[in-house]
Amino acid sequence: LFNLKNKIIKYFIILYIFNFMTEKKTLKSLKEKSVSSQKRKKGSPMLFWMIAIIFLLIAIVVLVGENNKASNFFRSKKGGGEMKAITLDEATDKINNFVNKAYEGQIKDFKILKSEEKSGMYAFDVEFLNSRSGKKATSTLFLTRDGKYFSYDMPDIDKVLAEIEKYNKDKKEKETAQNIPKTDKPDVKLFTMAYCPFGNQAEKGISPVARLLKNKVEVQPHYVIYSNYRDGYPKYCIDKDNKYCSMHGAAEARQDVRELCIYKYQKDKYWDYIDLVNTECNAQNVDDCWDGPAKKVGIDTAKIEKCFKNEGTKLLDEEVALNKKYNVKGSPTLIINGAEYRGGRAPENYKLGICGAFNTQPEECNKKLGETAGQASGGCQ
Repeated sequence: LFNLKNKIIKYFIILYIFNFMTEKKTLKSLKEKSVSSQKRKKGSPMLFWMIAIIFLLIAIVVLVGENNKASNFFRSKKGGGEMKAITLDEATDKINNFVNKAYEGQIKDFKILKSEEKSGMYAFDVEFLNSRSGKKATSTLFLTRDGKYFSYDMPDIDKVLAEIEKYNKDKKEKETAQNIPKTDKPDVKLFTMAYCPFGNQAEKGISPVARLLKNKVEVQPHYVIYSNYRDGYPKYCIDKDNKYCSMHGAAEARQDVRELCIYKYQKDKYWDYIDLVNTECNAQNVDDCWDGPAKKVGIDTAKIEKCFKNEGTKLLDEEVALNKKYNVKGSPTLIINGAEYRGGRAPENYKLGICGAFNTQPEECNKKLGETAGQASGGCQ
């Protein structure tokens, strides 16, 4: 085909030169006033283009024929040669003959419903009666274009990968959503310990959600309070009766109270403070460290110290009551509309869990907060 095209190009060049020379000769004859009308006609541009068009039509017919001929051949990667493809009608006869002979006794009433060329192979939608079950079935059979190799129900790779992706996404969303009751405005309570690493992980995950949904739902922080824990006062408990204790020491229990005070009196600063204090302070130095992050985010530390001194016991009693009501045993525990959430701890997981508890989800729920994570494990208890 490539050589044929080159010949056509060469022919047109020859025609053009011929026309140019003839036209030049005609002009010269006109000057001498001795040219005949037939010579003018022979050398005119009209004659050139008539010849060119006729030749082009012939070339097109030849090219179409050569192209149809070429379409019946395809490369064999293994041998590097050319192998002749059979026609669709020949492939239909071959697959019909093959199935009836190779699967004789296993299937009956074999019918080809549709045949077509698909992705470089011949595809056949078929119907048959399964001799063992006595039921009709359908399938798609495939035959290579040379009629040599046969297969059935070949998977569409892109479709399979899309289905796997959808399955994994649905699985994560189910793990996140669970069976949490729906309400117009979900009640959300997160129970942690100030320095439980798993609790801090949960706070980091839910902080973006609390900010995103701040006008639609309140993510309330609460704390896991033990009584008579291990050695008691003063190592693990902040009172001599050992009523208010924490797993990581008395300093953690005191920090629980401070954070409750911050949420009570400067709620708009709470999540900014949590993000900062969790990175700048720890359970060993928090008694001396807590006010640094507080001042950085604009918290009135004097007001918090006053709350700690005058309201600490009352706030802890409320926490103990809530721990009992929701059967809280460890950190973190997230309660949504009275049900315990058991999904992942990434922001997107928490968002899906809380948004799934709305009767009508607000527009903010459409914003994606990254990828979901698998169901979380690990806690302080």
